Amino acid sequence: MNRNLSLIRLLCAVMIVICGAMLFKTSAKANYFDDFYKGVETFSGLPSEVNRLKESYRETLDDLDRAQADAKQYQEQNAELMAQNKELSETVQALQETNQARAAREHKLKVMLVTVVALAAGYFVFIRIMRYFMRRANRI
Repeated sequence: MNRNLSLIRLLCAVMIVICGAMLFKTSAKANYFDDFYKGVETFSGLPSEVNRLKESYRETLDDLDRAQADAKQYQEQNAELMAQNKELSETVQALQETNQARAAREHKLKVMLVTVVALAAGYFVFIRIMRYFMRRANRI
């Protein structure tokens, strides 16, 4: 009977383990073939990835070349504009000097004209005063 009781306990224990396994379904796989397949798949995708990276690198180099060409063009254009600016500054300075010389001549002419008019008016006034005094001196 002891033996039957232990057999029943053993069967109950096995049943509990089987039921527990079915309820909790813990699956442990080695996934060796899946991992190998994913590795091969990833490795076979590397050439396209490398080609994409190479193309991206070429595009970046082309962009860099264009940027350097633009920078060189801007430097040349800047040098030309600086030369033009220098020429324009010299022209403006020459025009200002010419304008100052013209303004000085105009001022000098105005001063001379006022002086001539003042001398002429002074001459006529002086002549009138002299005549007045001479006539007065003759009457006495």
